[in-house]
Amino acid sequence: MLADWFDREIWSSRGLREYGEPVSPENLLADVPECIWPGLMGASLLPLMTNTFGDWICGRVSAENRIDTIIQWYHGGGDWIPWGHELSEAIVFDALQSRLPGKRRRHAIPASDFPHSVPPHEQSQQAHDRLLTWSLEHMPDQITRLLDAVNTPADEVASVLIESGVAEVAVRCELIQASLNLSLLSSLPAGSIGVHEDNAQQVSRWSLDHDTIPDNVRDLIESACGSPDCLSQDWQAAETHAVAVTQLAPDVAWGWDIAGYAAQRRADLSTAQSRYLSGAKCSVFSDQSIRLQTHWTSSQAGKFSAAMLAESFPQTVSDSIYLQAVCESDSIRRSDLVSRYWIEHAEAACRENDFSVALDYFHCAGWDLGMRPITAFAGLLDQIIDLAEKSGQRGRAAMATVHRRCLRDRYGD
Repeated sequence: MLADWFDREIWSSRGLREYGEPVSPENLLADVPECIWPGLMGASLLPLMTNTFGDWICGRVSAENRIDTIIQWYHGGGDWIPWGHELSEAIVFDALQSRLPGKRRRHAIPASDFPHSVPPHEQSQQAHDRLLTWSLEHMPDQITRLLDAVNTPADEVASVLIESGVAEVAVRCELIQASLNLSLLSSLPAGSIGVHEDNAQQVSRWSLDHDTIPDNVRDLIESACGSPDCLSQDWQAAETHAVAVTQLAPDVAWGWDIAGYAAQRRADLSTAQSRYLSGAKCSVFSDQSIRLQTHWTSSQAGKFSAAMLAESFPQTVSDSIYLQAVCESDSIRRSDLVSRYWIEHAEAACRENDFSVALDYFHCAGWDLGMRPITAFAGLLDQIIDLAEKSGQRGRAAMATVHRRCLRDRYGD
């Protein structure tokens, strides 16, 4: 499908939605493409489109030397979330995101604040959007009908996307936010519940689980909302969506985080522990912690699932050198310990000539909790290039080589 994108020069057009600026082949084929953020973006990421605010739609190169996932990458923290397996899915999701249920946050700001968003009454004008028109050529007919029917109920929009398998992980993220009413507290007028900015972590915890809100604060919230039902949450629906995500994208932390917390809330501790253990293995950059209000544990551990293990299942942390590193109290020492853990495992795999495993471990060294300083990625990328070539992963080797040149150009050797 990407071959068609380039062969027909679809990339030469601008879109009408947020991600409306494709990256040109000239940019991608440059020695040091300006669209690549070395050390911040994973070494297998190829930027394809941007919103011109520093955020990108990227293709992720797989071990099989092809782009198997399209992700949305956010420059504000390096967070990423899958937006489908094909670029057409990401473009369609971008066009329909604002029509999904609930209020939502695009990173740290409400989606409705984006200046180039297309108003709902204009969203039927896909004939004027060449990027969307191209995407619909690769979509089932019900997606075209959905875009034309601008008054379709939000729940039906979500159902059609899920049934069609279009950007399902991203859609379910939106549905979790809606099911749990996660934006409620942040949408209230400043000071309306008597909580100051220095209580941000407490507010985050309340936002995730409304049952943790004290009665006196609940009264203030209900008064500010003008409704006694404003604090309702559907945790059963949230768990259903989260579990589906763990099956669709097991490398995405937030699926395990929400699924684990949901199980713990209903006292299924064995399931909660198992899910947290899986979540703790995922990159922190896949956790969507701001949007899903799980960042209240950031002072306790580098990952929400790890923090919940330390709080509720401390023996699992005591038994794991890795989890002890993730739960290190000092954030700088924490990332250093985790990087060192993965480098040691990568070096051990190299000694066994298990180059593919070593490659994965070196990638974890850089993008599990991050690595410091940025120049440390020079040696890491050199290792990734070498191991990708040795394990026959030519696509990843080529991509990492470009990232390495960009790092050298911007930060020196």
